[in-house]
Amino acid sequence: MSIKKEFSRFANSYENYKIIQKRVASYLVSKIDKKPKNILDLGAGSGEVYKNIDWEIENFIACDASKEMLSLHPGGVEKIVCDFNQKSCFEILKKKKFDFIFSSSALQWSKDLNFTLNNIASFNKPCAFSIFTDKTFETIHKIASIKSPIYSLKKILYLINRYFLINFEIKRYRLFFQDRYSMFRYIKKSGVSSGRKILSYKQTKELIRSYPYSYLEFEVVFIWTK
Repeated sequence: MSIKKEFSRFANSYENYKIIQKRVASYLVSKIDKKPKNILDLGAGSGEVYKNIDWEIENFIACDASKEMLSLHPGGVEKIVCDFNQKSCFEILKKKKFDFIFSSSALQWSKDLNFTLNNIASFNKPCAFSIFTDKTFETIHKIASIKSPIYSLKKILYLINRYFLINFEIKRYRLFFQDRYSMFRYIKKSGVSSGRKILSYKQTKELIRSYPYSYLEFEVVFIWTK
């Protein structure tokens, strides 16, 4: 199942499960000193970046591959359904007016991060990104002997530095649960698992039984271009 389909499938319940994404978007926006008037949000989803803008803006472009997710985005913005994994998406965006680019909790799902960053850099605009790293769900991956589907911090920073001069900060989060079943339900419905069914039912059941903590781990790198 693709990322787009998983987010769309759980679009109605996603609002109740995006606890970490809310914190991440809030922190990312809070770090911006200059208050841009015309904003592009790549992978805008249901609008967490927009909800944290506390200054007057002229234009906000919400871009996401999922029409269903954008339907949850607050109104009063320009919504564009397009996939940042495709060149055609950037061709559409080149015709739009914006002076700042946000992307929060989205770029880790780029199929080719080098391609995506290269196209973002072609706009020659200041940017702010928050990107989950492969340390997210680290214990689960270790127990299940599976590789994280998202990029390592080292890879992210290597690629980012090819195109931008940056400042960055790493934050780690722990999200606690009353029981393991609630924890794994969160993984399924929050969108942070990418919707990839890597484990069988039997393997998942064993993982739930043997998982040693009452929390899930997340690691996010926050990046601001100079």
